[in-house]
Amino acid sequence: MKRSTPLALACILILGFTPYAPGRQPVSSTAAQSFYTPADPPSSLYVIDARVDVAGGAVEGSETISLKNSGRDPLGIIAFDWSVGPLSTLEVSAGGRRLFPPDGASFDPQQRPISVRLPAPLAPGSGIELNVLFSLKTDDPQSPTEFSSSEWYPRLWWDGLEHHDAYSVKLDVPEGVAVAASGRLDPKTGRFAAAAARAFGVYLAPGLKTASREADGVLITTYFTDKGARAAAVCLETAVDAVRFYKEWLGFYPFPFLNIIPGGAGRWGGYPVATGLVAIHGLETYVDGESPRYWQRITSHEIGHEYWGEWVLNPDAPAWVWIALGVFADTEFMTVRGFDPDRRAKWMGNYVNAIPLYYDMTLDAPPDREEAVKFDFNNTVIHSKGPAAIFALDSVLGRDVFLRVYKRCLRDFGGKRLGWRDFRTVAESESGRNLAWFFDAWVRSNQYLCYGVEKDGSKADGSGGYTTEVRVKRLGTMLMPVPVQAVFEDGSTQAALTDRTRAVTIFTFKSRSPLRDVVLDPEKKLARVEAPVPALSAAAAAALAFGFEAAEAPGVYAAVKNEPIAVAEIWYRLGTALYEADRPDEAADCFVKVDLPAADPYWKFGALGWLGLLDDLKGRRESALAHYKAALAIDSGRSLQHDELKITMDRAWMEERLKTPFARK
Repeated sequence: MKRSTPLALACILILGFTPYAPGRQPVSSTAAQSFYTPADPPSSLYVIDARVDVAGGAVEGSETISLKNSGRDPLGIIAFDWSVGPLSTLEVSAGGRRLFPPDGASFDPQQRPISVRLPAPLAPGSGIELNVLFSLKTDDPQSPTEFSSSEWYPRLWWDGLEHHDAYSVKLDVPEGVAVAASGRLDPKTGRFAAAAARAFGVYLAPGLKTASREADGVLITTYFTDKGARAAAVCLETAVDAVRFYKEWLGFYPFPFLNIIPGGAGRWGGYPVATGLVAIHGLETYVDGESPRYWQRITSHEIGHEYWGEWVLNPDAPAWVWIALGVFADTEFMTVRGFDPDRRAKWMGNYVNAIPLYYDMTLDAPPDREEAVKFDFNNTVIHSKGPAAIFALDSVLGRDVFLRVYKRCLRDFGGKRLGWRDFRTVAESESGRNLAWFFDAWVRSNQYLCYGVEKDGSKADGSGGYTTEVRVKRLGTMLMPVPVQAVFEDGSTQAALTDRTRAVTIFTFKSRSPLRDVVLDPEKKLARVEAPVPALSAAAAAALAFGFEAAEAPGVYAAVKNEPIAVAEIWYRLGTALYEADRPDEAADCFVKVDLPAADPYWKFGALGWLGLLDDLKGRRESALAHYKAALAIDSGRSLQHDELKITMDRAWMEERLKTPFARK
């Protein structure tokens, strides 16, 4: 059914939509005979009317899609990101003619994407209106508490490439159901409008309360239960502050709406449901009198992704670029506001801590590489090394130049996909520098950053002043210009920068007082380890690169048992995996190796517990008791959880072992 809402007409004009004329025959092309995606997928207008049964988990509705061919070749076949089967239906027509299923064809099940042939090839620059009827049922109708989805309506599919579309959506829902959507509601028409959205998400839940505030033209709404009201209030206050902060800092906010909905039960962070629709976990865990920092951190982070991920789109997998640039935004908010001055270091911490574990954390990796990884790739690489690379570029370029790069990407890539190569191109353009060395090191390799002060000292120069020589040595595998700050006894400071091409950079400072300290990276923008990581053989490095599971543990042990690994965590985790693989003697060898000079007592405590456990299983009770007592002597109060054994290895567990030998259940 053709619609002529004000938004529909406005978006047609914006898109330059020209209705398809049946008598107008486009130029013939082989592209018209098969599906293809234009270099820039077309932005279409979706006018949707749908009824949602929250309790039954069902949607049925109709939509009109105004499509314009933005490519250079005719479009003969289009595709829908939809499936047809017992839980979903689809009918597509144009100009009164049914296109799917074709006349005479059955409604047989089909997997997504579904191909639809147009009545005639659509010429470049021409448009067509597609009329769609659809229905959807979830496969879990036993959850009547909410309905949340960004895939609830049929949408044109362009090889899965993200792009913006315009929407006018009206939802018919039962009374008492709260509705959040990727659009701003017009009370007069009852329609949600979005001029540009990556995906139109909806969230419906009965009985929720709402609170709204306007912040510089952005309507911000939180949805919450009575128990989650206090956390939601902090999120709303933070969102208002963050939107104003970002708008003043970056010059604009991309959407006139923002909805914050409840996520899961625990404090697991948050996630973007769809454009202008974010979920924050754990709202009902709020405790009276607690610091607002957690809620400020998560809220500002998810709002940062309205710029990076919703406004500027992602072409890559793994998706580290938009994650990292969004992290830069929330870090700026949290540090400038004084809410969390150490925010930058915390983001980089997972990556820095993983460097000595020999993980392969190359950012520019093929999409299927993530599937082979056994360690926490998302938190260690995408959410930690990715931001570390962005913070490092900020250090290299300087804040003024970096912010020009940052803002230009927002300006030039709104509604477009930004990959790391695009980002590099902008950085080189704004800085006037070739940055191949930087991106090769941070993005395309597994090099790590480690520099140290090799020697320093001040001498009186005979004129009442001092001459200080400082030698800074590269200890890791990454070559970087590292900021160096010399701090003198009178409180004065001098700054310098290492030469990335030299293994050792020598600085000479003139001052009125002797040297007190040398600080590397005083702004703490660089993710670096304090000590170099011992090199391993190629076989050992390969065995540890992606982490390992119990079935792989014997092979990993064979590769690393004689290597100079100085990290207790590696030996501990390998020991537990070998126990699970029923290799107790090799497991014991690993737990013995945990006793390293610099090892955290946390790992030593656990290793001693395991050695006692293994001795108990072998009937060596005296030896087991000695291990348990040694563990209790260094107990730090922390516990180690081993779900496969249903063991929480803590002081109480050790004390129980003094009374009762461990027995395998």
